Amino acid sequence: MTHDRRATFRCARVAAVALALGIFSSVGIAGVSAQDATPEASPATVACVSPGLPPGTPTPMDDMAGMDMGTPAADESMEMDMGSPEAVEEAPAAVGAAADEATTAAVMGVLENYVACYNEGQASGDPGLYVALESQNYVESQGYATRYDRVADELGSPFPTATLLDANNVQTWDDGRVSVDAQVLVGEYWLNHWQIFFVQGEDGTWLYDEQVNLPAQPDADFVAINGLNITETKDESTGDITYAFVSYSGSWDFPQTEAIVFNIMNSGEEAHEAILVQLPEGADPMGILDGSIDMSQVKFIGVAAPILPGTSEDLAVLNLPVGTYTLVCFFPGPDGSPHAAHGMIQQFNIVAPAS
Repeated sequence: MTHDRRATFRCARVAAVALALGIFSSVGIAGVSAQDATPEASPATVACVSPGLPPGTPTPMDDMAGMDMGTPAADESMEMDMGSPEAVEEAPAAVGAAADEATTAAVMGVLENYVACYNEGQASGDPGLYVALESQNYVESQGYATRYDRVADELGSPFPTATLLDANNVQTWDDGRVSVDAQVLVGEYWLNHWQIFFVQGEDGTWLYDEQVNLPAQPDADFVAINGLNITETKDESTGDITYAFVSYSGSWDFPQTEAIVFNIMNSGEEAHEAILVQLPEGADPMGILDGSIDMSQVKFIGVAAPILPGTSEDLAVLNLPVGTYTLVCFFPGPDGSPHAAHGMIQQFNIVAPAS
């Protein structure tokens, strides 16, 4: 993944999310009591087991261009268990195989433990509880030089809870990693389906190493799929580009259902994102850009990012209430201003179904 999610999430917190993205990390598969949980165990009953982060500070902004690694002593002490070289360097495509029963049960316990660490970290204001469980490969893939930089951005996350809804298809890979397919509710509404890879550090701990988006599979009696398109229109006389979300149905009124999947196609030539928020009632969405909206009153729902040219991504939500919502893209255009400033803000309504 080439998109710097840090920039996305900073924009989300200042003006409209992120990323989360990348929410699941893990602890060792064996040798830790909390990891002995069975797949049937409830995440709510699992206590967080995490080494936490040693003292350290984020990379000074003046040093970011050179990728200076922040606090040398702290970073060097962490370098020992930041994931295998195979996870950092380009390698041939790995091959997966179904895990045995014992490994499957252990991986389920790992996931349940991380849910506990994520939720405790958010509740306590200590994101280091789960960031400490991520490989350097993963941290850098999210646009950060160090774990401390990532922790700084995780403070004040708009998504304070994660709920593990389902996990299956545990696999072992010939590059030494393991993976599991998981459906995760982030916050109140945002449903994610991920293939999550873990890599073993030198101390034996399994660290979150990679996350691959899978098609949304809501467990619901009826799932509404709404197709959206992202377009780019260039004015040849001025060179200005107008960006837009387009509804394939021609309507921006969508019936309320238990589960809604927005399948978002990018027909343009630039990468985009779709951040879903709910603004204060009656607010002009352009207030996101001009500062007239009190951001403490903006409710963050979810995000699809990055949506690369010629590809599509799902943004799935569960039990989204009737109301007006806003899609917005903060990726920068050629002139440096966000796509939202060139038209990529779109409101839509979730309406009660006809009786």
